[in-house]
Amino acid sequence: MVRTMKMHIAAGARLLLGLCVLASAPAMNAVSPLVIDDADTVDPGHLQLNAGWLLARTGPVSLYSIPLNPVLGLNSRGELGAIFGYQWRDGRIEADGITDPAITTKWRLWQTEDNNFKVSARFDLKVPTASEHNGFGTGKTDTGVVLIATGCWGPTCLDWNIGYLANDLSDTVFSDDHWFLGQAVRHELNKRWTIIGEAFALLPQGDEGGSANFHLSVGAQLTVRENFLVSALIGSAAGSNSPDLTRYLGFTLVY
Repeated sequence: MVRTMKMHIAAGARLLLGLCVLASAPAMNAVSPLVIDDADTVDPGHLQLNAGWLLARTGPVSLYSIPLNPVLGLNSRGELGAIFGYQWRDGRIEADGITDPAITTKWRLWQTEDNNFKVSARFDLKVPTASEHNGFGTGKTDTGVVLIATGCWGPTCLDWNIGYLANDLSDTVFSDDHWFLGQAVRHELNKRWTIIGEAFALLPQGDEGGSANFHLSVGAQLTVRENFLVSALIGSAAGSNSPDLTRYLGFTLVY
């Protein structure tokens, strides 16, 4: 029973970290805290900081995280970011510790002349530093590649993502890897308020990847100043070991 509970907790912790990693490349036109990424990059020479409070509740176990995500614009097409933070768990087995840090980079591959449709690619690398004993990490180095397309029509933008998440680079077994598919919508109500929503799926590559998980989230963003956004998001999921409730409250600041 204890071993089964630890397996569920570890799966939930990996999912929580995975959500943080996947949501690691936002832009000021309202993407963070969505897991679905957009094809835009941070302006060259500017530093964008995303930070907040994240909850993923699975049954009686609640996982909390405070992720920090600085992203630096390298040039007109590329950016480099990092994710790190602290996490703790309430429930049958309580624990706390640092998260696995991740390094991310995104590059724009193509765009139309009117700049309304863009295609980018992102690469993620997760370093294993979180406690495997407490179920906060796998103790393995993981990677992910995501192809991103964004189309905008007036105040509404749609983002499409397709990605492959490789678990444990030292292992040649692919049956525990996952595919990532998702779509997001962002609609500006006015200059201050934007409605955001997304649906995405984590699909196992093979038998060792567990079951498929499907997620749905909705929220809003408030533009406090031109370079400062406040975001709120709530969601749920379906699938084995998936959270029945996720919440996020945070901000985006550009220097």
